[in-house]
Amino acid sequence: MNITRLTYFVLLFLIFSCSRKQDFKPTVKLDTILKKEKLKNDYNEFRLDNVYLYLGIEKRQSFIKFREQTSISDLILMTECEKPIVRCFAFKMLVEKDYYKIRELLFKHRSDNEYLEVYHPPCVRMNEKVKVYMLQQLGPFSDSKMKFNRAEYDQIWADFFK
Repeated sequence: MNITRLTYFVLLFLIFSCSRKQDFKPTVKLDTILKKEKLKNDYNEFRLDNVYLYLGIEKRQSFIKFREQTSISDLILMTECEKPIVRCFAFKMLVEKDYYKIRELLFKHRSDNEYLEVYHPPCVRMNEKVKVYMLQQLGPFSDSKMKFNRAEYDQIWADFFK
């Protein structure tokens, strides 16, 4: 009888643990990404001016300059970085570059549940999940060519939080 109960509990444990969604796992360290000297220098200059991720960052000259100097392949690699703020900076830049596979990249991050601090000027800082920040970049009121319409956005939002 005890073996049957044990088997039952082991089966339940396996079913529940296998059905859980796995969180996004970053695959690259920042220092590995920044092995190219030019990219490292450009990134450091950009980060000196942008300590936080904040609303309206796409209008800052340092953001525009870094976005223009950085290749799409480097930005895609940066979305795999272990630091959530780097993933979001890179994603935002890819949105601004109208990267044609940006939606695929978003769905890859559907389980990116790491939190980061987002600054909303003049004085509010909020903790947001990476996936929420990324989804908002493609929201219906975004200027992106790849944005979702309201119905798509609502459906994706619901799917991200199942």
